Amino acid sequence: MVTLCTIAGVVTAIAFWKLDIARYQINGDMLSVGTALIAAQREAVAKQYNLIVTFDTTNNDLRIVFDQNNNGKLDVGTERSRMLFLGNQVRYGLGTAPPMSWGSVPITFTQTEGTSGNPAVTFLRNGSASEAGGIYLTSIRALTDSRYAYDVRAIRVERATGRADWWHYDGSTWVRGF
Repeated sequence: MVTLCTIAGVVTAIAFWKLDIARYQINGDMLSVGTALIAAQREAVAKQYNLIVTFDTTNNDLRIVFDQNNNGKLDVGTERSRMLFLGNQVRYGLGTAPPMSWGSVPITFTQTEGTSGNPAVTFLRNGSASEAGGIYLTSIRALTDSRYAYDVRAIRVERATGRADWWHYDGSTWVRGF
């Protein structure tokens, strides 16, 4: 019995160190952010008012503003918002991966939300986006170490359709999807 427990402990310890927590977090956050963008677009169409998604690179979060009066900002007390926080191993940024054709800054949207001044994209009532642009997500380690460039993910939003495309860097080229 003791030998079996010892073997199980050693195998568990070896398997635990093989887990790549940063990679799981970056994949999970890409899924969360991409899903939030898709949900914002769909809700804008369903509710027939604009939804603004703002990206806070300092606090590593995003906020979805339900802009019911379509004035381009969060009216505290009358409009609601929802927050999504990135994992502790994830940051907005390109890290050491090469940029895609749409830009090299962490958030390429030029619009800003009226209250916070953070970069933002608005999903309009007809399903389109206020502008084309995208975001890069990366792990902390990939910010400075090129060995982890495969941690970089990107989400691109098309203006006309509001569609979000997901990309990942495989260490040598950008590939669509996870």
